[in-house]
Amino acid sequence: MPGEVLPKTMETIWAGGAVVIRMKLAQKFGLLVTGVIALALLTSVVAVWSSLRLGAELRATFEHSLPSVRAAEELEISLLEQRGLVKAFILDNGDRSWLDGLHAPKANFAYWFNQARTTAQTDREHQILDQLGQAFREYDAKREQVLVLYETGQADQAKEMLLRDVTHEFRNCSELCKEFIAANVQLIERRAAESRNQTRWAMGIVVFCVACTAGLGGLFLWLLVAGVLLPLRRMAADAREVTGLSSGAGDELATIGAHLRNLMSDVTDTRSSLEQSRNRLANAEKLAVVGKLAAGVAHEIRNPLTAVKMWLFSLQRNLNGDLETNHAFGLISAEILRLENIIKNFLEFARPPRLKILRELLPPLIDDALEFLTPRLDERRIALSWEPPADLPPALIDADQFRQVLMNLLVNALEVTPPGSRISIAAQAESDGKGGPVLVVRIRDSGPGIPDEVRARIFEPFFTTKDDGTGLGLSVAARIMGDHGGRLLLESTGGAGTAFAVWVPVAPQEPST
Repeated sequence: MPGEVLPKTMETIWAGGAVVIRMKLAQKFGLLVTGVIALALLTSVVAVWSSLRLGAELRATFEHSLPSVRAAEELEISLLEQRGLVKAFILDNGDRSWLDGLHAPKANFAYWFNQARTTAQTDREHQILDQLGQAFREYDAKREQVLVLYETGQADQAKEMLLRDVTHEFRNCSELCKEFIAANVQLIERRAAESRNQTRWAMGIVVFCVACTAGLGGLFLWLLVAGVLLPLRRMAADAREVTGLSSGAGDELATIGAHLRNLMSDVTDTRSSLEQSRNRLANAEKLAVVGKLAAGVAHEIRNPLTAVKMWLFSLQRNLNGDLETNHAFGLISAEILRLENIIKNFLEFARPPRLKILRELLPPLIDDALEFLTPRLDERRIALSWEPPADLPPALIDADQFRQVLMNLLVNALEVTPPGSRISIAAQAESDGKGGPVLVVRIRDSGPGIPDEVRARIFEPFFTTKDDGTGLGLSVAARIMGDHGGRLLLESTGGAGTAFAVWVPVAPQEPST
């Protein structure tokens, strides 16, 4: 009706005054699956309920009805075992052994009569048992009268009473036993009929649910084919046409999956390239500024700085001052050396030296860099883990520039590694992710690690976390490896320790002569 709010996830169309609701494919699948699950739950509940009811009826039958039937049968048997014993006593001229055999059946009758009282469930059964108890007492009393008449010499009267009254009471007791058995059998049959009716009712519900489930399953299958499989087949054909994939044995999902993987790979590569281009552009702008600044200022600062350094050395040698004076001269010299290093970094950024690419083995170059740092490692008691691999192929690299990269990374690792810890270096041949070979040198320290907010900016020019740093060391190293066609990567993912990986191009094999 107009004015009603329909779900936003459904498309509503007015057609001839009626609202036609078009549901999305996911909603159709959801409704069908919900219906199947509801029918399955209903079927399970009905089956469980029917099983529980049937089990309850069976337990009642085994726990009450069958013991009651047995008690009724045992009553009849114990009654039959008493029949004829008094008659045999009279016919055998008063042989008391016949009367001795009467005690056990009477005791059995009393026992099973009590059992029948316990297991009886209906008013009819209790009524029959009341009548049977009364009839058995009369039957037993008549037998006692017969025995008294016989023992007092009235044998004829005893026989007459035996044939008339005792036989009548016995038949009465026997009929009541049979009636009690019939009442129990009738109760069992009634419970069986109720169980059959409940089973039929439950089976009807189950069959109905199964039919509905089959209908919903058929509808689900049709919707799956029409709404999913056929569009998938068309998408797979389009993907094969666009990507040039073969239309072989692969199914539609595999084809579309391969197409999506190619698309995601292209998107990832494009995003990575854009990010790298953006970073290179930003760094290039900074480098341009640095180049202009270095070209205009470096020579103006370097020459006076050299003169100051020479005059300072001359003064220190001529004055031959005390320890405090010499300490002051040492501090001034250290600051001048620091200024020279800063100017050197600016000049390297402004005028990168031309690379001299040669075939070089990496282990000797790493050993040369470590030789300069051995005294500082020993001074700080830092262990070094480095085992040169024997089968590492040669690399195409500028040896001096590569040593500068190694020295920069090792000095940084040395500054953050606490005394008594370890710095590890490893070199091995790997794949660059695109099937090409590359040599990778990894340097890992035992420092506190690099925070997340700093990790993304460590290769930016002028970004530093050191109080006396210029922020150009890692930028220079990254640019040098980029000029080689390699890479400088930060591989650590937070936590303790930092790992840098230097990717170096592998030298092609020399043609055999």
